[in-house]
Amino acid sequence: MIDVPVFIVGGGPAGLTASLLLSRQGIESLLVDKRSTDSPLPRARGFHARAMEILRVTGVEPGMRAVELPITPGVQWRGRLDGPPLRDTTLGPAIDNGLSPCEGLSVSQDVFESVLRDHAAAYSAARIERGVELESFDMSQDGVVAELGDGRQVRARWMIAADGARSGIRERLGIAMDGPDDLGRQHMVAFRADLTAYTTERPRGVYFLTDSHAALLWTHRDNRWVVSVPDSGQPVDEAAMVREVLGLPDLRVEVLAANRWTAAAQSATTYRSGPVFLIGDAAHRFPPAGATGVSAAMHDAHNLAWKLAFVARGQADESLLGTYAVERQAVGQRNVAETAGAWARMFGGSAEVFAERSLAQIDMGYQYRSAAVESDGVDADPPGADYKPSATPGCRAPHMWIELDGTKVSTIDLFEREIVLLTTPLGESWRFAHPEAKSVVIHEPEWPALYGISPEGAVMVRPDGHVAWRKR
Repeated sequence: MIDVPVFIVGGGPAGLTASLLLSRQGIESLLVDKRSTDSPLPRARGFHARAMEILRVTGVEPGMRAVELPITPGVQWRGRLDGPPLRDTTLGPAIDNGLSPCEGLSVSQDVFESVLRDHAAAYSAARIERGVELESFDMSQDGVVAELGDGRQVRARWMIAADGARSGIRERLGIAMDGPDDLGRQHMVAFRADLTAYTTERPRGVYFLTDSHAALLWTHRDNRWVVSVPDSGQPVDEAAMVREVLGLPDLRVEVLAANRWTAAAQSATTYRSGPVFLIGDAAHRFPPAGATGVSAAMHDAHNLAWKLAFVARGQADESLLGTYAVERQAVGQRNVAETAGAWARMFGGSAEVFAERSLAQIDMGYQYRSAAVESDGVDADPPGADYKPSATPGCRAPHMWIELDGTKVSTIDLFEREIVLLTTPLGESWRFAHPEAKSVVIHEPEWPALYGISPEGAVMVRPDGHVAWRKR
């Protein structure tokens, strides 16, 4: 019998992020992943600024930057790859517009997972085992007892289901999925070919090839790409298909892997059942419009890990865990609706793929509403809005460069393990009233206006960087 506070099933970005964040909170965990090797298909290739903020605070960002692809952010539409551009959409960098200390990342998911796994496994509190499958589990008031495929048992206070879109744990719990499960079947081919003459050495983030309704993405520096086209359902010569879609009949193509998959836009009817929590694709499935899936999975882990840690250490009672499903399910349901619409517009050739909210708003602009937030009655996330940083309770605390102990840091760097109280030098009474919080005094004169308070006010921020309350 293996006894551990938290048992994580699934070693993708969601599960690995949960393991990393729990370790940094000093909470032991066991993660098992039924895969013993990486997928030959990259699966995902985009990670937004908010996900990178999580990796920045945990010290993983430099390792990711060392392997990122030098793409030109944005989307370009062409009839075929050998044809002229029909339209361009360029994404502005989050750093340049002051929204974040981090830019998004372009790297294939297999590389991303490898770097993240190495960091997560470096902590003594983490135990990560690959090639180990969950066979069954039973729940009780005390937690979960699970049977592994190798005959061992695991007894845990909580279990995190990060076991993907076909989650066996979700199925075992009888949790249904809301939303369409078939937005169109796609045929994806991973291949190697030198396309530099048509894309330059800094390819666009995505090429949409309108003659064949295909999406083309660069995935690895050694001339690896993926192309995804609507599936005909018929056997095809995949190398010939790649040449035809690209409009390059004489191209030398090495097919590396292929699969057929179905786009879906679904959210689980609940993200929690007793001691079991669903995160990532086990909780929600988004079509890949805007590359929001992996980033949202990491946000799930970010929301849940500190709450588990606080309850495990006795800093909060069990009711705090109920706020995970309340907060993240609302975000998941909204993202499902918006990415489904974006998917349809994307293949319809629309210039405004994200018509409801911008990608920055989807990534950073959501507002939690739960018992873990003391509302001040302000709605900071109206429909149809672009992202405007706000310290309204429930929102991500805005980024700002400040000087702390002689060092320039982002406010984002302050939030990880503890509840943080932010004040100006005039906020001594707030610091005296809340000695349980880590107190940070901000001297920059523009900070109160950015956070929507007077110089005598205060803001309390949770370990996941979302505002718990503010007093103006």
